[in-house]
Order: sequence, then structure tokens, then C-alpha cells
Amino acid sequence: MKKDTKQEIIETAFKLFHEQGYANVSVRNIADKLNISVGNLTYHFKKKEDLIEAVIIDQYENFQVPATPTTISELNDFFLLGVSHQKQEDYFFAHYGELASISPKVYEVQVAAIQKRKQKLQVAFQNLQRNGDMLPEEVPGQINALIDVLNIIKIYWTPNQEAFTNAKESPFDCLWSLIYPRLTAKGKAAFQEDIQTRNIT
Repeated sequence: MKKDTKQEIIETAFKLFHEQGYANVSVRNIADKLNISVGNLTYHFKKKEDLIEAVIIDQYENFQVPATPTTISELNDFFLLGVSHQKQEDYFFAHYGELASISPKVYEVQVAAIQKRKQKLQVAFQNLQRNGDMLPEEVPGQINALIDVLNIIKIYWTPNQEAFTNAKESPFDCLWSLIYPRLTAKGKAAFQEDIQTRNIT
């Protein structure tokens, strides 16, 4: 079935924003790429801000949310999927703050995505504690603070970020270096067997 014009506009805008940056792409550039008139495009999206909102919402709605991890190995797979998604859409992560400032809707979608990921990790760490793989909190709020830091790394890491020179290809070392001290002896053994032996870095 042929895609409708609106979806084609969203997909083309995504591609051009990703390749050239939001500031460098005009509504006319997108219309020209689609071989349609600017009037036809603005029938669906009145201004460029509407387009970036539609692109971000489309990304959010079509992202396949991974299952909540219950083991060390599944937690690593959870991170793998997140990093893969980030690599595919690195422009939108590298300009996370800039895009949020363009539109309140974009900011709302970003916050919703962070909250969904935080809830998944909260349950995941509860699962690991029940399984005897993770230590209980030593101070109130310790796990939530850890999750907040993990989310910051997930959001702001990109392969080209100089701040992450030691994790250019992947932030796994950074993520696991924060989690590892919170693991029990059983959890550390599982990490060494399931993660380190697979050489995921």
C-alpha cells in the first residue's frame, strides 16, 4: 500500500534533519525532496516546528519498547537496544536540548520517554535485588539516583562526543562501571560470565 503524503513528509523530514540538521533544512527543501509544492506540504504541516514535533512523536510511537529485564544478561540486552537506537538517530540525541527548546511538545515527548525508561529500570533493579544479583539500597533514593545518572549517559552519549572519548563506540563500560559496585557476588559472577566473556564494549 502506498504511503500517504503526510507520512512521506514525516519520513523525509526525519532523513533531512538527521543528515543536515534542523536549522539547515527548510520547508522548501523537504517539499523539493518529495517533488511536491510547498503549499501541499503546509496543508499538512503549517510550519517547520510542526514537522519536528511530528518527527519526534513518530519516533517515540514507533520505538519498540524492550521487555523489562529480569537478569544481568537481559539488562545488558536492554542497554544494547537503547544504544543501537541512539546510533541510528544520533542527530536527535546530540541536539537533545536544542530540540526540546524548539517545541513544548518535543520536550513533553522527551520527558515521557525518560520516565518510561526510568520505570523499566526501577522494576529491573527490583528484579535483580529479588534474584540476589543486586545489593539493597544503603541510603534512601540510591537506586533512583543511579537510574538518573544512567539515563543522562544514555541521552547525551554519542559516538562523536569528546566528553566520552573512552567510550566512543559504546557507553557500555561507563554504564556497567556504575552498576557493578551495586552487584552482589552472585551478580558480579553473572556479569563476568555473561557480559565480559562476550567482549561487549
